[in-house]
Amino acid sequence: MFRTGRRLLFSLLALLLFAATASAQESASGKWTITVNSPDMGAIAMEFDLQQQGAVVTGTVSMSIPEIEGTHLTDGLFEDGVLSFVLHVGVQGQWLAVEVEAEVDGDAMVGEAYMAEMGVATPFTGKRAAGH
Repeated sequence: MFRTGRRLLFSLLALLLFAATASAQESASGKWTITVNSPDMGAIAMEFDLQQQGAVVTGTVSMSIPEIEGTHLTDGLFEDGVLSFVLHVGVQGQWLAVEVEAEVDGDAMVGEAYMAEMGVATPFTGKRAAGH
């Protein structure tokens, strides 16, 4: 009987550990390096710092492109492994909205950024920094 109790306890602990690990990985939170492959500008790297509360995602983005006057992120959601948000980018006194959607798998993401104003969808990849 003692042995059965230990096995049950061990099984429950293993299940709880697995569930905690799985739920920790099911998050978009962290520092991400996103690389967009633009036909006009080549590979463009951006740094995203995302925070997730429930399904809602907020965050900041930094780009080292001189023409970019500002950025902000809205409408962020992470559900069923899919991250979506709208990235607003200030360029030459105008704000462009970029609709972003990506599948997140652990510390990697693959997606597409769509600029309705230009009718262009651009693929991108992302990698989460270690320890986030």
